[in-house]
Amino acid sequence: MFEHDYLYNCLSILDSKAQALLSYVGILTAAGSISLSIFPRGIQAGSILVFASLVASTVSAALCLTEIWVHWTDTLTLESTDELFVKLLEIRGRRTIGYRLAWVIAQVATLFLLSGILTERRLS
Repeated sequence: MFEHDYLYNCLSILDSKAQALLSYVGILTAAGSISLSIFPRGIQAGSILVFASLVASTVSAALCLTEIWVHWTDTLTLESTDELFVKLLEIRGRRTIGYRLAWVIAQVATLFLLSGILTERRLS
């Protein structure tokens, strides 16, 4: 039972981190949208970078949404603890990889956004 509780705590931590990252990505998306709205009209290097940031933010948000997934252990599964342990380990591993990928993509989106804004200011 200790293993079950431990793995559920790990999944809860991943859910919390994914929710926080989703909030961060929301802020990035808002900043990118505002930036595009105040840039001069026309396609320039800065606007392309900000648009790439919005695309990366969307991908990161989609990954976060797939990680925030409810998983309940039913009573029949509790009887076969070895299978349950392996299944929860697989879920934790998959969600960890998905979260890390979403985090890296969010950081790339941040770099695109900052680069786009600095490029646009330099060209103005």
